[in-house]
Amino acid sequence: MDHAPEARFKGLMLKHATPPIDPPPLNAAHAARLLERTANVPFFAHSYSFYRSMEHGFTPRDLLDFVYAHDLHGACLHLNDGGETSVGRMSGEEREVFRRQIEDLGLALHLEISSTDRREVDRAIACALALDVRNIRLYARHQGPLREVMERVYADLAYACERANQLDLHFDYEQHEDLRAAEIAAILERLGDRRMNALFDYSNSLNACEEPLAALRILAPFVRQVHVKGARKTIEGEGWGQIGVPQGSNEDELPGARMLHDLLMLGDGTPQVICFALEQEVDYYAPAFRLRNEPDNPVIRYREPSETPQDKSKSTERLIADERRWAVQQLTWNRALVATFRELAFQVAPDRRDRGLPPLAGLPEASYAMKGARRTA
Repeated sequence: MDHAPEARFKGLMLKHATPPIDPPPLNAAHAARLLERTANVPFFAHSYSFYRSMEHGFTPRDLLDFVYAHDLHGACLHLNDGGETSVGRMSGEEREVFRRQIEDLGLALHLEISSTDRREVDRAIACALALDVRNIRLYARHQGPLREVMERVYADLAYACERANQLDLHFDYEQHEDLRAAEIAAILERLGDRRMNALFDYSNSLNACEEPLAALRILAPFVRQVHVKGARKTIEGEGWGQIGVPQGSNEDELPGARMLHDLLMLGDGTPQVICFALEQEVDYYAPAFRLRNEPDNPVIRYREPSETPQDKSKSTERLIADERRWAVQQLTWNRALVATFRELAFQVAPDRRDRGLPPLAGLPEASYAMKGARRTA
C-alpha cells in the first residue's frame, strides 16, 4: 500500500491536537468506514452565526432560506434569536406558518435555550411541539459550590427527562464553559435516560480549563449534537478564556480536523451524531471559569447568556456582510475537509471509488415544474 495517504491523514489528525495522541491507522477497513460516514454529513446552520444580522432584521425564515440555498440538512435556532420575529415570540398562528415553511423546504429544525429552568424548558417544549421539533439543546447557568450546582443541574435535567419521555422529545446538554466533561458525564450517567444526552462544543471546554480533545474523549458516549467553530485560547492567570475566530484560519488553534473525524466515527452501527451545527462566532469572547489549581469544590460563577462584543471599527452593514461571508466560508471549509477525508480514503481503498459523476446534492432534490416533462415537436 502507498503510505503517502496514511501519512497525510495522520498529519491532519495531529494538527493542533493536544494531547497529540496518534489517530487510528488509515487502513482499508478504516477507509471504508470513513467513506460511509462522510457520504452525507448532517451539516446544519446555526442562528448564532448570524448574531448581528438577527439584531437587524434577519429572521428565522431568512435562516431557513440560507439553509435551503446552501443544501444544508437543517438549522439550529435559539428561541430568542430574531427579536420580535423569534420563535419564542411568535403567536400560535405564526408558528404554524413557520412549521409549514420548514416542512415545505424539507428541512430539520432543532431548538436551543440557554437555561435549564423549568419554565424555560416548558416554553421550549411548547415551541417544539408546535413546530414538530424533537431535539432541544439546553445548558445550566447556576452559581454556587460545584457539588451544589451539580445537584441542581441533575434535578433540572431529571424534570426535562420526565417531560421528554412523555412527549417523545430529546434534550442535549451542552458543555458550556463552567462544568467539565467528567462532571457532565457523571450527571448523564446518574440520569441514565436515553432522552438526555450531550451536545459537544468545539471550544467551550477551554473555559473549564480542559483541552477539547480530552473533553471529547470523556463525553463521546453521550454526544448527539455538535457545535462546530474556530477559536483560540487566551491565557488568563491559572485559567483559559476563548476568542472566536474564523474556522480554518491561521488564528484557529482548535484541532478541527481531528474533532470532525472522531465525531463522525462515533456509533457502532449507525452514526451517533445527528447534527453538526456550523456556529461561526468571530469575535466572541468568554473568560476563564475554571482554574488549574482550584479547590475540590470550587465556586461556580453565574454567567449571562452568550453574546459577541461589537467591533466598533466597522459599520453595521459591514459587520452583517462579514458575518454572512464567514458563514459561507465555514461551510466551504468543512465540506472541503470532508472531501479531503474522502480522497485520502479512496486512495487507500480505490475499489470503493465511484467512477461516475458525483451526485448533485446530498439532500432530497428541489422539485421543479418541468421535471419529467418531455419535449414535444
